[in-house]
Formats: sequence, C-alpha cells, structure tokens
Amino acid sequence: MNMINKDLFSTLKKISIQQYKTDVGFRTLVESVNENLYIIPKYQRKYRWSKEQVVSLIESLICGLPIPPIYTCRNEDNQLEILDGQQRVMSLFFYYIGYYLNKKKNSCINFSELKVENENFKDALISQFELEELHICLNGENMERINVDYASLPIELKRRIDYTPITVIEIKIDDVTQKPDVLRQIFANLNRGGSLLSQQEQRNGIYACPFYDMLQNFNRNNQLWRDVWGREDAKEKDLEALLRLCALKYFVRVKESLVNFDFSVEGYNSSYVKLLDQFSEKAMSFTKKQIDEYERSIASFLELFQVTTKQASKVTLFESFFVVYDKLGLNKPITSKIYNDVLNSKQYISCARQGTVQMKSMNERWKVVYEIWNGSDR
Repeated sequence: MNMINKDLFSTLKKISIQQYKTDVGFRTLVESVNENLYIIPKYQRKYRWSKEQVVSLIESLICGLPIPPIYTCRNEDNQLEILDGQQRVMSLFFYYIGYYLNKKKNSCINFSELKVENENFKDALISQFELEELHICLNGENMERINVDYASLPIELKRRIDYTPITVIEIKIDDVTQKPDVLRQIFANLNRGGSLLSQQEQRNGIYACPFYDMLQNFNRNNQLWRDVWGREDAKEKDLEALLRLCALKYFVRVKESLVNFDFSVEGYNSSYVKLLDQFSEKAMSFTKKQIDEYERSIASFLELFQVTTKQASKVTLFESFFVVYDKLGLNKPITSKIYNDVLNSKQYISCARQGTVQMKSMNERWKVVYEIWNGSDR
C-alpha cells in the first residue's frame, strides 16, 4: 500500500463519508453549469482537451455510449465543486454553447479564474477568453460528413441527447473540519497514476493551500516571470519550476571552510518528485510572513535575470543561478554573456553529463555558476 493509500485509509476510518449517485440528463447538466450550480474549484487543473478529444466525447454522447461519472462535493454556497471530470463537463458545455477555445490565443483555460459575479457562465466565458465557433462533423454510413452541432440537430435527436443520462456522484463528509484533508486525499486517489495528469497538476489538488495560491498567482501575473519562461504551460511545468526554486530555498545548505564550500540538499535522495512533494507538505503550514518571503525572494531574483533565452528548456541552469543568489547572496545582474559562459563551460557541461539530479553533480554545477558569475564584471 503506497503512502497516499495509507493516509487515505487512516483518514477515512475516522470520518463518515457518503456517496450519492444521480443520473443527470445532458441538458440539465450543461444548463446547471451555465447557472453556476457546478463550479471548478481553485485546486483543479487547467482545461486543456484538444478539439479531437471533444469530438470523441460528443460522438460517444450522440451514439449513447457510456460517459465516466463526474465526482463532486457540495460547498457552503450549495454549489457542486467538480473533483474529477472537469475536462468532460466543460467539453460538453462547449458543445452545448457552440464555442471552443481559440488555441492560437489560449492553449488552456484555468476556469477557476473566471470572474462570474452576476453573469451566467457562458457570458462570462465569452467576455473574458478568446473563443471560436465550434463545429462538429461525424462520418455517416457512406462516409459522408454530417454536421452534428447541437444547435443544428433535428428536434427528435436533440431531445434524445438532452435526456442522455450522465452519472454525477456527490461525496458528502459529515465532519466539516476534516473536509479539506479528505478532499485532498480523494482527489489524489481518483487521479493517481493517471497519464492525463502531470505530477504538478496532482500536487495542485493534493496540497491546495495559501502558499500554492501565491505561487499560482505569481505564475499567472508576474510579468518578469512570464518574460523569462514564455507562455503559460498547459501541464504546469512553469509552476513546477517556481516550486523547485522554493524547495531549493528551503532544503539547500552551504558548508563553508577557509578554502572551499559545498552545497547539500537536506533529505535529498536523487528524486525531485519526492523533494517537491515533501516541500509542498511543509508549505501547507507556512505563515503569511513565510509565504511573502518566498514571493519576494523569487521576484528579487528575476529582477537580476537579464537573459532573453526562454527558460522552459533550461530549468536546471536557471535554478542553479537562483541557488547561488539565495544561498551565497550574489547580487550581480545575470547577463546573456554570463549565462552563456556558464552554459558553454567545460566544467558545467561535465557536471550535466554526470546526471542533473545527482547531488554530486548539483553541487559541482552550482559551484561553477558561482565562480563564473562572481568572477564576471558588472
């Protein structure tokens, strides 16, 4: 039994959890979404289904094939938060309204950011995101293309689809004080091992907390970071890069002597996944003062970073500069010349060949960055 299952079993033994299963018609479901009766909680991943995936789901809907259940939990405003099934629900909603993401403008959407206020979901979506018309055609018996847009369906077929049942499972927890912990564990259990979820997307659900709120807000809204990284990543690789900086700030130690110094990472066993999970667990209890310090640290570092190369493929080097900045207090601008001098140095290349996640390699890599950066002219 893995750690998640052990924690889940231990938690659930102490709490009464009930599941209520309801079959909801397609039209009832999507109209309930439009009326904000179903919502996307902030810990959910971004919507990133391709148009091909949407078409495949609609084909299942029209042909009467089973659609996997939607898992929900009712919040204090009597709305159903979608724990699992966001991609399916939102794809069905897109089909219903006849619009879809403009992929040239948005590779993904974080629906939890949508400001609905007094609008219905459709109007808020159209006013705040770049959308395009959605048209779906399926092959007929003779391979002719048949338009099956919801608005274009014959009334008989539309009625049949309207009443097509989709299973919604509402999870109820009797102890309100335990609800956040239980939901995190249920979310992790529903999605463990899923190929559609990245490690960081799973963390977003498991470790939802004020620290993660700060990190996600920084990832979306800090312009220096967006200039350094590039466009938002649908699988949260940019958020994970920020998390790596924070974890290294927390765990890295420097041992200095009269003639040398060495870096170490407390509790590190050559697994970044475990390191980030351990840090995320600790971050759940951070105070506002601690959270603000992490945000200031990253923001101050980015002000020094003057490299035009996007860092999506250079995370190892990027975080090396951060470790040196944070642990040794080096406060010089990081110019393209310094950056390329490190990247092309024989010592750095040799360290990279030894394995980027090995502690010995990390130690030597960070020392190379310090030597070249510290020895450079402003």
